[in-house]
Order: sequence, then structure tokens, then C-alpha cells
Amino acid sequence: MQYGAVVVTFNRQQLLIESITALMQQTVPPTKIIIIDNHSTDDTRDALQANGILANPSVDYRYLDQNIGGAGGFARGMQIAQADPNLDWVSLSDDDAIFEPDYFEKLIAYQADHPTRQILTGSVYVADGRLQADQRNRFTSWSTFRTQAVPASEYDGNFEFDQYTFCGVFMSLAIVKQVGVADAGFFIWWDDCEYAVRTAKLARPVNVSAAKLIHKTYLPSLDLKTKFIPDWRLYYGLRNRFITIKRWRANPVVSLAWLSFFYARLLVKLCGPFYHGYRKMVLKAYVQSLRDAAVEKEGLNPNFMPGQKF
Repeated sequence: MQYGAVVVTFNRQQLLIESITALMQQTVPPTKIIIIDNHSTDDTRDALQANGILANPSVDYRYLDQNIGGAGGFARGMQIAQADPNLDWVSLSDDDAIFEPDYFEKLIAYQADHPTRQILTGSVYVADGRLQADQRNRFTSWSTFRTQAVPASEYDGNFEFDQYTFCGVFMSLAIVKQVGVADAGFFIWWDDCEYAVRTAKLARPVNVSAAKLIHKTYLPSLDLKTKFIPDWRLYYGLRNRFITIKRWRANPVVSLAWLSFFYARLLVKLCGPFYHGYRKMVLKAYVQSLRDAAVEKEGLNPNFMPGQKF
């Protein structure tokens, strides 16, 4: 098996160097490491050069002339990978995914024993050691794409699930060639979830639990459930989920009923303390995301720009 590793980065040169080093030190290293640099302004290229990474013949570094978001970066990386006749499989991750040395060895060994499996993942942990279980989910509804994290008890073995993230997912390029690449218009968030919905028609993912990576994200999703943190990406997560529902829902009636409940619950929550100080921002995100999703308006929204503070 010849595989490529796509890594999308933006202004995180130290994390990127750590993640690329981890890929180079794999017991079964990738044939090609495709770095998609989303127009970094922190001298990322110079840092890679200084650390000898660009001198490595397996590294394919692409500096983009504009920031096209994580979704655009993954789409570009997938296009490059599938065009390479030497690659059979591809992994997808941001620059904050640090793979343990035998991550791909374990996935490849599993696939050799189960040759019909075309999408594999490993287990994701945050830097403090907690299992980030919400990176591997099962859909409780294929009309709303509501998810439930696979319980920690199942990580004692391997398991099937429905929704992966682009955090260490490993798939056959035959799948990519059949369903196309990630939707670049999503810009950020839910591009991986929408992609999981598309690939579900062809293959169900399996988590090889002994394969592990550390997700060095600055804002673990585990911590967003108990405290509201204003984030410009809220709009994109909502809009892209609504677009996914519109495109791929199993039952439109169920989707519309859920949407009515979803917004009714929001109005109740806005009256409570959870969104205190940010109610106007949250309401704007929910209204504009629904409006734009209705006509599948993608790309950047000028009211929710990268790095914007509220």
C-alpha cells in the first residue's frame, strides 16, 4: 500500500513541524506528505526549510495565494492525492494532529486482514490525555444528522461507526474518486461530516482503537458543551450542517419538524444565562446560517470572518 498524508495548515508553524515530524517518523511512513498552506503569514515556509523538512523528497509543499479555509485546503489536498498514480490511500488531518509512531502501521495491518474495509480511523486524544470521543460518532437520525459519540467502553476493541472528522481519517483513494473531494465552499467546519455522509453510501468506517493520535487543538470540542465561547466559526458550523441536511436528509418531514424544534429551543436558551453577553451575535449566526443554507450560499460571510472577535 502506498499512501499520502494531507496536512492543512495556517499560521501554526511549530505545530506543523511537530505533526510533519511525526509523519516522517512513522514505522510505515507515507509515500508523500502533501502540505496545504492556507496563505500563512508567520514564515511557515522558512521554518520548514530551516528544519530540513522541505529537503525531504516525500514532502509536497503547496503555498496558496489566499486562505481558502480548512474545507478548501482538504479539497485541494485530495485533488493532488487522487491525481498521483503512485498513491492508493490518503490520510487527512490538520496541523494539530500528532500521530503516534505506529498509527499507520496498525491501520494498514488491519486493512490487510480486512481487505474490504475502505475507510479507517484511529483514536483521538487531547493533549491532557482525555479521549476526544466526539471525533467518532454514530448518527441517531439520518434526517437531521444528529450524532452520538461512540462510548469510551467500545474503545477496548475496534468498532464501526458513521461520522468521522478529518482528524486522522485514512481512506482508499478509490472512495475519493467515486464521491469527489470535500466541499471547498464550506470554508470551515462540517466539511468532514458532510463528506462522511457521502462516503457512507460506499463504506462504513472502522475505528482501529489501538492506533492513536494526540489532537493538540487550542479549543477542544469537549469543552464547548458546558461553556459558551464566542467563535466566528459558529455561523459556518450551523450553515454547513443545514446544507448537509438539505442535500442528504432521509425524510424532509422529519427534518422540518426538527428544525422548528431546534429554533424554538434556541429562543428559550437565549433567555437564559448561557449566551449572556453574546445574544446578538448568536441570534445573527442562527438567522444568517439558515437563510444562506436555504439557497446553499457558500463561501465566506463578511459578518463572520476568520479571527473575528465578538
